[in-house]
Amino acid sequence: MKNPKKSLSRFKRGVIQFSFLFLMALAAWKGLHRLPSVAPDVYPYLSTMSTELVEQCILENGKSPTISWEDLLAIRSSLSERDARPLIEQLRNHVPFSDLNWVSLPPSLLKTVRRHREILNHYTFYHPNTYRFPVSGTTWFENSFGADREGGLRKHEGTDLFGKEGTPIVSICGGKIEQLGWNRLGGERVGVRGDDGNYYYYAHLQFISPSLVKGNRIEAGDFVGSMGNTGDAITTPDHLHFGIELPNGQWINPYPFLKVWQYWSNL
Repeated sequence: MKNPKKSLSRFKRGVIQFSFLFLMALAAWKGLHRLPSVAPDVYPYLSTMSTELVEQCILENGKSPTISWEDLLAIRSSLSERDARPLIEQLRNHVPFSDLNWVSLPPSLLKTVRRHREILNHYTFYHPNTYRFPVSGTTWFENSFGADREGGLRKHEGTDLFGKEGTPIVSICGGKIEQLGWNRLGGERVGVRGDDGNYYYYAHLQFISPSLVKGNRIEAGDFVGSMGNTGDAITTPDHLHFGIELPNGQWINPYPFLKVWQYWSNL
């Protein structure tokens, strides 16, 4: 006859072993699927970039192709013209960024410039033709991020790009399609988890491209759908609501990025 105490003991050991293996597997899965973390200074800096400044650095790079435009942008976006001038002169004389003479610059500013150069090198939002402008046609938009919606019950967490009904909408980057179809606010909408870890949201579409499948890959420039006014935009002119959500769940203002991507698309 089996000893009930021994059977209970074996059962408990089995439960403990299973629980341990389950927790190990869960930790491994989370490790494999963890979205990239973003330092808190990255997007506040990138969001301050103006189209005019990017254009200035591109033109300077065109005149002196040996100078990296990221070097120019890091210096010009961080320093006054007076402080930037001698550094840029060194770049024109073929001195590498890493070998610049920073002697006249306070340590705090030097640290800022180097950090900004590191951000520009890692986050490629302003690299030529890396990200696409989402509207393939005539559009107009303004900075409406944070504006009241539903009588102040919520804030606008994106940018509205207005245009003609049916205007083609394309993916701004490569990634995985996470959301597809209808919801109350966005109407016909597509959500893409970009290769950079951010979530890109395309809403109020007239229709979604039938070639898109949830879970499949999408590439930069692929057709997403057409501009419309579905969802809670039914009473508004046709437009694309475009949003950017960071891996930590924070929605950021797409406007400065869109202005630069539009500039690239018009070159």
